[in-house]
Amino acid sequence: MQIPWYIAALGAAITWGVYYPLVDMALKRISLYSVILLSMIPVFMVMPFFIKTLSDDFDTVRSLPTSEQWVIASLGLIGLFGEVMVYLAITGKNATLASLIEMTYPVFVVFFAYVFYRQMHVTPSVFIGGLMVLTGAGLIIYHNQ
Repeated sequence: MQIPWYIAALGAAITWGVYYPLVDMALKRISLYSVILLSMIPVFMVMPFFIKTLSDDFDTVRSLPTSEQWVIASLGLIGLFGEVMVYLAITGKNATLASLIEMTYPVFVVFFAYVFYRQMHVTPSVFIGGLMVLTGAGLIIYHNQ
């Protein structure tokens, strides 16, 4: 099933809009470790349905140069670290403010896409939008320390 990218992006935004307040509530009652585990359970539940795909992907990764294997292998650790940082931000303040600061990540996507791959997808409107996002995050941080 193919849906337009902007519908998928909006769906992700709505999903995270539901998810963050639920995490905020959960972290007030259970440990960070349990919240992380709960987010992994659905992955383990559906994994048996994708064993063939996982096996094919594993073979593909083994055939890649070592430098690319390390990049792919690092995805899990980087994702876990990001998830923990979000949960710590929510625990330290609240889901609303944590999500508003966390949404600066596109600026870092632009930066690291350039650093890693020399890709630059910045137009004048993207640049201005990025500055607005950073300015907004700065205002939020300044007024909520």
